[in-house]
Amino acid sequence: MNRSIKFKLKNGKVVTIRRIRGTDYEDVMKYFSKFVKGPGAKWTWQYAGQPKKNKEKSVQIYEDPNNLFVGAWDGDNMIGLANICKKQVGHPYSGRVASTATTMLEQYTSKGLGTKFKQIVEKWARENNVHVLQSGVRHKNTRSLGNLLKQGWEIVGVFHDTAFIDGEWHHEYMLEKILEK
Repeated sequence: MNRSIKFKLKNGKVVTIRRIRGTDYEDVMKYFSKFVKGPGAKWTWQYAGQPKKNKEKSVQIYEDPNNLFVGAWDGDNMIGLANICKKQVGHPYSGRVASTATTMLEQYTSKGLGTKFKQIVEKWARENNVHVLQSGVRHKNTRSLGNLLKQGWEIVGVFHDTAFIDGEWHHEYMLEKILEK
């Protein structure tokens, strides 16, 4: 993704979606500070009080040509993030596999942004010779799971008891989408 786009949410609000660069580090940290306080954080590995990410390493990851980090902004406020990262680049057995994840502030969920993020990620994957996309979703995260299944992803496995949240164990579905058959 080389340019920013305007995207109209289902509620009519227009947000800007663009690639995250190293210069966006502070925006990303502000976003995560808000995100971890919301209910959606329990579906991810982000958590309140998490140590601040190392700026140098984060910038390096954002700028790596084997990754794509995309953010959505409502005005000056980052409201969502999606990424795709090629796994073990150069390895003869898995060099065309990539993992992807999406997060967004609660008030922006179920408005089409998650679908748009996945479309952007998939387009980048196809343009960058990725064969299979992978993601993990906690079994009670029905919005994310439904979104992925609607877009042609398949559940290929389950890891049991991967997180203890709200007094109970949560499983994690492993999903994939093969881009070329």
